[in-house]
Amino acid sequence: MRVLTKRGIALKRSLEELGFIVIEVFPGGAQDVLDLPRKQHGLPKLIRGLRRHGMKGLASAVTGDEADAATCALTGLLYLRGKYEAYGDVSEGQIIMPRAAQTK
Repeated sequence: MRVLTKRGIALKRSLEELGFIVIEVFPGGAQDVLDLPRKQHGLPKLIRGLRRHGMKGLASAVTGDEADAATCALTGLLYLRGKYEAYGDVSEGQIIMPRAAQTK
C-alpha cells in the first residue's frame, strides 16, 4: 500500500501542476450513500444501479474495479455540480462523498 500511496501522491502533484482539480473519493462509501449495492453483494446489481443514476456506456461484463471507477466518476460529476460533502481536514486531505439521495 505504501508504494501505491506514494504513486498516488506523485500522480496528484503532476495533475495539479497541469491545472487539474484532484479529489479523493471512496467508491464503497459513495455506493452506500447513493443506495447502490457494493460489488461484493452483486456486481450486476451495482451496474444496474449505476445506470439508474445516469451512467452510460457500461458494458454488462465490466469488472468490479471498473464499476468502482464508474462510481468514482459519478462522484466526480456530483462534485462538479456542487452535490457533495467533504470529510476530513483540508490541510491533510479530504474525502469527497456524494450528498445523500443524489440522482442524475
